[in-house]
Amino acid sequence: METMTINYWAVFIAAVVYMVLGGIWYSSILFGNAWMKGIKKTKEQVIADASAVNYIIAIIGSFIACYGIARLMLMTARTTIADGITISILVGVCFVLTSMGINDTFEKRPAGLTVINILYHLVGFVMAGIIIGAWR
Repeated sequence: METMTINYWAVFIAAVVYMVLGGIWYSSILFGNAWMKGIKKTKEQVIADASAVNYIIAIIGSFIACYGIARLMLMTARTTIADGITISILVGVCFVLTSMGINDTFEKRPAGLTVINILYHLVGFVMAGIIIGAWR
């Protein structure tokens, strides 16, 4: 019987990819302009508000999310790319979509902003699931 373990290199790489996706997702290349409109800030304000602490918290959060996907894959004995995608979508829909949807509804955030944020995490999770599932 093969003993399954978490591949921490895969988790680390998945977390970095998740962060890089965020940099692209929230840039003017993709959804940055719509996102800034939704949060009612200019590019200058977003840049001024950015700090090393923000990025440290983001990379830690990304690592924890990717670790959680890897842990769920291990706990359910799922080891393939398809399994990684399935678990990532399940986590994204059941936890991110619902949590952010509930909060944003009560905070009266624009629906477009909610969709941009939820889809970022869902796509990031799927990318992480692919990496973790492929690199076992």
